[in-house]
Amino acid sequence: MTEGTENFPTGLEVVERLYDAFVRGDGQAIMALLDDELDWNEAENFMLSDRNPYRTPAAVAEGVFGRLASDVRDYEALPSEIFDAGDVIVALGRSKGIIVATGKRFDAQYAHVWRVRQGKIVGFQQVIDTLNVWRAQQPA
Repeated sequence: MTEGTENFPTGLEVVERLYDAFVRGDGQAIMALLDDELDWNEAENFMLSDRNPYRTPAAVAEGVFGRLASDVRDYEALPSEIFDAGDVIVALGRSKGIIVATGKRFDAQYAHVWRVRQGKIVGFQQVIDTLNVWRAQQPA
C-alpha cells in the first residue's frame, strides 16, 4: 500500500453489506455505510419522496427507514440481481410489504442505483412501480 492511500471495500462489497444489514435489521451497520454527505432520492411519486433529496444519514434514518418501520409491516426489498459497474452498483428486485393504514399488500418491482466512494454510499436513486404501492395505500 502506498503511503497516504487506503484500501476501501469495492462498491459491490459495500452494497452487499448494506442489503445484508437490512436483512438482519442492523440499523447501526446500515448507517455506518452511509457517507456524511448524501444524495439519496426515493422515486418520484413514491410515498417517501416528499423529502427528497435526503442529505444526511440521520435524514435517511428518520425519513426513510423510520417511516418504513412505522407505516409498512413485513417490509422487504431484497435484490434478485446486482450489477457491478465499479463505483456505481445497480440492484434489481421487488419491494414487498403491507401498508399499516389499509392492511393491503404491495409487491413492486424496483431498481436501485447506488453510488459509492471510498467505501461509503454517497448516492442512491430508487426507481419503483409507484402505482402498485399507491394502490395498496388506498382505502377499500
